[in-house]
Amino acid sequence: MTTSNGPAASPRSTGYAPAALPRTAVLGPGRGGEQRLLVDAPAGSAELYLFGAHLTSWVPRGGKPVLFLSRKAVFDGETGIRGGVPLCLPWFGVGPNGTSRPRHGWARTMTWDLRTVQSTPAGGVRALLTLEHDSISAMYEVEIGEQLTMSLSLRNTGTEPRLVEAALHSYLAVHDVTACVVTGIEGAEYTEDGVSGRKQEGPLRVRGPVDRVYRSSETVRVTDPGSARSVVVEGVNSPTTVIWNPWSTASKGMTDLAADEFPRFLCVETAAACQDAPVIEPGRSWSMAARISTESL
Repeated sequence: MTTSNGPAASPRSTGYAPAALPRTAVLGPGRGGEQRLLVDAPAGSAELYLFGAHLTSWVPRGGKPVLFLSRKAVFDGETGIRGGVPLCLPWFGVGPNGTSRPRHGWARTMTWDLRTVQSTPAGGVRALLTLEHDSISAMYEVEIGEQLTMSLSLRNTGTEPRLVEAALHSYLAVHDVTACVVTGIEGAEYTEDGVSGRKQEGPLRVRGPVDRVYRSSETVRVTDPGSARSVVVEGVNSPTTVIWNPWSTASKGMTDLAADEFPRFLCVETAAACQDAPVIEPGRSWSMAARISTESL
């Protein structure tokens, strides 16, 4: 999925943050002076920016980084961050009608409020962020530990039914994308290059640019022999799975992605988009979640 790096869609929020934090978390300025929550807990570590509610790093206990972050990522409080887990909402791409701007919605270029940060019984940290804009009230909970859980809830505060799209756009760090094998989507219908109704034949191996929107809610496993692990992405109430890698062809035009970085990641996005986008009635809520874990080979 190609992401745009335009200016923020609207004024930023207050960036509210709680006065008290657990000893395993600290809030302070990060790259570009942007506020970030650093977590160093027994079960895992992470870095979460309030701008875009953007998780840029997660390392489970005793493991290696699971998320890719471009060394050319921009941290200016206006540009979407390249890597980690961007939040795409309340539309995906340019939206169902092809006219929505900014690309992938306003949530990733606004500063969220950090409401609570708590230790978990499993030795991790749970953070809750909120944002209200355009008749949508969003809640985003990130639980950092030996596995990563991201839960998104959207409430329609307007007076009319609202079609929304959302994606947890996870950039998974891999040793070499061409050596990876993606399973869990076999037989699923997908759309690519504007052509729908295609079906996945067997596991997916990346041999060129990939930008596929699958109608699938199955658990996806990325087997990465170079890193001696598999990364497992399990969606909850997410009828859509997006798999994306720009390859050398599209990455040439991305100023925030180095030319040699495309083999180092594969995006597996837990989503609800396109034909499977939900409609939220006034006063009602809709939610989805993703759980990411690793397995040694």
